[in-house]
Amino acid sequence: MPTRPAPPPWGALITAALRQAGLSAREAARRAGISEGRWRQITSGYQVVSAGVYAPVRGPAATLARMASVAGVTPGQLEQAGRADAAAVLAAAPAASAGDAILQRVREMNSDQARELLAAIAVQLGVTLAGQDRAAPERRYGT
Repeated sequence: MPTRPAPPPWGALITAALRQAGLSAREAARRAGISEGRWRQITSGYQVVSAGVYAPVRGPAATLARMASVAGVTPGQLEQAGRADAAAVLAAAPAASAGDAILQRVREMNSDQARELLAAIAVQLGVTLAGQDRAAPERRYGT
């Protein structure tokens, strides 16, 4: 039975960057907007066609650029790993706007952190959340 192919340089690079960041392939794939299975195919460089039969996989440049971005890989590192096409896409990607950065941080929150954030927003807006001590209507509306 043939042995599995070695991962391509860009796959090994992204896998190492994920490990260093303490991020699972499942979570990284979710952030990149692809399935975990596809993530693994692209980083390993192959997909299993049947027992002992491996077909090469080379992800599209845009997909690999998203993966690299999630993993914290730079365009220069991608280029050195043999994917100048993906490096160019990553380098050309606009820097995340403040709104995008905030949304990303919110997506990374656990449920307790999200509740705390919503409570802080509610306080700023003067909104009373369910379960909080409600002020009398005349106090709330200044009458």
